[in-house]
Amino acid sequence: MKIGEMAEELGTTARTIRLYEELGLIAPERTEGGTRLYAKKDLKRMATALQLSRVGIDLDSIQKLAQTRACYPSGQAACAAMSPLLNQLKGRISSLMGDLEKLELDLERADMLIRQCNDCPNRPNRTDCPHCPVEKNVDLSDIARLVWDPKTP
Repeated sequence: MKIGEMAEELGTTARTIRLYEELGLIAPERTEGGTRLYAKKDLKRMATALQLSRVGIDLDSIQKLAQTRACYPSGQAACAAMSPLLNQLKGRISSLMGDLEKLELDLERADMLIRQCNDCPNRPNRTDCPHCPVEKNVDLSDIARLVWDPKTP
C-alpha cells in the first residue's frame, strides 16, 4: 500500500510514517520512481510502534526495541541485549497503568462532584453560586480542580 493508504489505515499522518521510517522502525520497498510501498509487516510494525507511542513510550525506547536485535551476531547475544529492554518496557507500562488507574478514580470523583450542578440554575463560579457544593469539595479531585473556576484559591 502507499503512504496515504497506510496513514489512513493507522489513523496517523504520512509525516509520522516518514519519521518512523527515518528512525528505522519500518523499511518500505520503493518503486523505480521512488514511491514507498508498504507491506503488511510494515503496517504491523508501524501499528505497534504507534500504540507504544500513544500510551507514552518515548521514541528512543521504541527505536531501541525495533533495532537492537538485528545488531547482534547471535540469538544468544540478541536475547541478552533484548531482555533488559523488554523488562524496562514492562516496568514503564506497569507505571503508566498505575497512573491511569489513579486518573480513572479521580475522573469518577470529578464526575460525582460536577453532577451536583445538574439542576443548578446558577453560573458555576463562587460569585454566582456562593453555596456551591462542588466548590466546597472541589479539592477531592484534581480533575475537578482543573475544570472548576480558575479564580478560586
